[in-house]
Amino acid sequence: MDLKLDPAQLDRLTRALAGMPGTMKRARISALKSTGYMIQQETRDYVEGGGSGWPGLHPMTRMFKAKYSAGKRTKWIKPRSRKGPVHWLGKFARYRVDGEGSLVQVDFGKSRKGKPGTFDPGLVGIVRRVQSGERITVTDKMRRFFGATRRKRPKVQTPGETYFPLRASTTTIEIPKRPILDPVFRAAKPRIPGRFEEKFWKALDRYWSKR
Repeated sequence: MDLKLDPAQLDRLTRALAGMPGTMKRARISALKSTGYMIQQETRDYVEGGGSGWPGLHPMTRMFKAKYSAGKRTKWIKPRSRKGPVHWLGKFARYRVDGEGSLVQVDFGKSRKGKPGTFDPGLVGIVRRVQSGERITVTDKMRRFFGATRRKRPKVQTPGETYFPLRASTTTIEIPKRPILDPVFRAAKPRIPGRFEEKFWKALDRYWSKR
């Protein structure tokens, strides 16, 4: 998601000063970084909280997550974060600001705290698939896999609840869309100019006080 600051949304004085070089440019970059951080955190909260109107996980997916997600790999997940179907993506939300302080980009990557945002092609690809959904063609191998979800215990099992055979008529599996970046941006957009102005003037105050 690319966010360009629209000067027309700023008050007259901020608009005039933000376009100047030197200290003004430093303050502009600082304010944009703060704005990018705000949207990054809201993106993380949105993903970890399960989106807005997102469909829940399929019962089979929940069964496998319960079986295989225990252990060291998931200890970083906070209890409040175990809500969303792809909650694990939330902590990879990242932002970066261009060198001129005119553009903020928000996406997903693996850069460390305090380092410039670095986007990861693999994670960006996963997010793209999550947002657009998928249609998967059922193969014979997949039918055997789904049929093998039936176990010896419990003795009485219910199709669709404890095991998940595919009907002969099922030729595709639909994975629903779960939009991320657009809903977050629409919710944040009205607050972006105010956030920028506040942080811009605070940055100027810091720089001027040092002089």
